[in-house]
Amino acid sequence: MNKVKIVTALISIVLILSLATPVFAGPPPDNPGKGPPEVGKVVFIHYKKGMAPVKPEGKPDKGPKKQDEPYSYSGIHWLDLFTPVTVNYLISYSGQRGNGVSLLDTMNGVTAAFETWEDDPRSSIVFDWAGWTDSLPNTYDGYNVVGWGDLSEYPGAIAVTVVWYLLGTGWILDCDTVLNNESSLMWTQADIGNSDPDTEVIEGPGYDVDIQNIMTHESGHWLQLNDLYEEAGIEQTMYGYASDGELKKRSLEGGDEAGIQYIYPQRGKKG
Repeated sequence: MNKVKIVTALISIVLILSLATPVFAGPPPDNPGKGPPEVGKVVFIHYKKGMAPVKPEGKPDKGPKKQDEPYSYSGIHWLDLFTPVTVNYLISYSGQRGNGVSLLDTMNGVTAAFETWEDDPRSSIVFDWAGWTDSLPNTYDGYNVVGWGDLSEYPGAIAVTVVWYLLGTGWILDCDTVLNNESSLMWTQADIGNSDPDTEVIEGPGYDVDIQNIMTHESGHWLQLNDLYEEAGIEQTMYGYASDGELKKRSLEGGDEAGIQYIYPQRGKKG
């Protein structure tokens, strides 16, 4: 067996063991030091503008090579032994959908959002839609799922992304996104043709939210880019607040691109 196969086999064993266990605070008391790998959890909450319970702290990092492009990276990542890094995801058809949208709208918005990051020419990441599932998101089960759900425990939230990862390595094990199905949110998958999303907005009587717009932001969390809250990051896709009717998060800006290129560079081009 060559070295690559040995490394691959060892990694597979670690991941299988970790996915088969719940979150542990420490090794079992009757077997100290021999417990299963511990799992960490990160929760990203995307609030309406002005609806966060407290002002988040922290300033965005700068891009590689001292570029003045704001982004912030958590340090967690998908296993990148091979290039390109490929992440499979499922879309849930279970549960109450957001107001006014269909399963087709959901599929179109979610897949387009992931493709926006995948299409960056100077990075190496592939998001592969693996089909539909009846599983609901926000469940640690080894499947990466996007779907609709009740987010009433997070007042003012539009979407929540939850990431489970292997402590000690930072390898992501499971990533889910829940889109808020609250009836006060008027969801859409807006057809703007070839228009620039940075200059277009949805005009409606309620609080309008676009699937592709929100999911492009949430997809950035799948890459482990953090929310930005300073003025320097207000035009970035990873800006942490959503505004009524916005579409501008559909397209990446300089900081977003600098972030993905730093985390998942083309082989041998990390800044």
